[in-house]
Amino acid sequence: GGPIGGNIATNAGGMRAVKYGVTRQNILGLECITGSGERIRSGGKISKCSSGYDIAQMVIGSEGTLALVTQAICKLHPRLSLAATLLAPFPDLSGIASAIPRILESGITPRILEYLDALTMDAVTAHVDMDVGVPQAVRDRAAAYLVVVIEGNDPARLDADTQELARRIERLGAIDVFVLPPGASTSLLDAREKAFWVAKSNGADEIVDVVVPRAAIPAYLDKVSAIAERRGSFVAGCGHAGDGNIHLSVFQPDDSLLHATVEDLLAAGMQLGGAISGEHGIGREKRPYLEKLEDPAKLSLYRRIKAAFDPAGILNPGVIFESEPATTRL
Repeated sequence: GGPIGGNIATNAGGMRAVKYGVTRQNILGLECITGSGERIRSGGKISKCSSGYDIAQMVIGSEGTLALVTQAICKLHPRLSLAATLLAPFPDLSGIASAIPRILESGITPRILEYLDALTMDAVTAHVDMDVGVPQAVRDRAAAYLVVVIEGNDPARLDADTQELARRIERLGAIDVFVLPPGASTSLLDAREKAFWVAKSNGADEIVDVVVPRAAIPAYLDKVSAIAERRGSFVAGCGHAGDGNIHLSVFQPDDSLLHATVEDLLAAGMQLGGAISGEHGIGREKRPYLEKLEDPAKLSLYRRIKAAFDPAGILNPGVIFESEPATTRL
């Protein structure tokens, strides 16, 4: 399986998912080995299939609990040769949250659409020792930043789209819009990808990975502020704004308050039609939250699916939900 197998097991996503989708949108078929040793093929080099259950999609994102992937047939996309990166500081986070759906309505599909609050931007750029070229007077007013990358093969069309998108973002309340040179763009995106590790190195006690409908991002971020204030916790954030995947760094040294804060943040996302993990998965650490917040009927179905694929419980036991004795699983 290697790296591709890991991507499939976790349904990995990332900054480009806003345009190209996460792993499950890019897998046409799988060969896998179940816990009982059966070799199963699902899908293939075909673009559509309505022949029974979609076992491949069931295995994708199952975190190694259902089957071992031995072969994958992947969808490919042409690599576009040109890209432009816009950096837009906003005076408040709610402005960014409200701007995101309006940008996506423009007809110019971003390859990347990210947000970082000011604290996270300062931390990640300091980590890689870079200056994004935003004047200090603007930085002093900025509460958060939007990063938008668009791509194409036609220089004139890309330039026109860049100018149109910059005008639109300014109308949506940005303090200013900066078009970054390629080197600065690469450095900033690299820094953004390291945000998780930067937060951990700066003492974050927990990282929350919530996904909500894009239209619910403003309401969710309002709830985040209220939860942080109520629980006496400090919460900083960034995320894949284009697909509603919000990453929050929670600073709260008291274990009971930390647990309560994280549970509130996850529950708030679910109340808005979201899920408690957009891309990091459940594993073992998030298992108690899934057990408490998820529909019991769905959890029961998960267990029955697990028993069908892996009756002896040998594949990643204890991940997603607690292992049970074989007599109760079968």
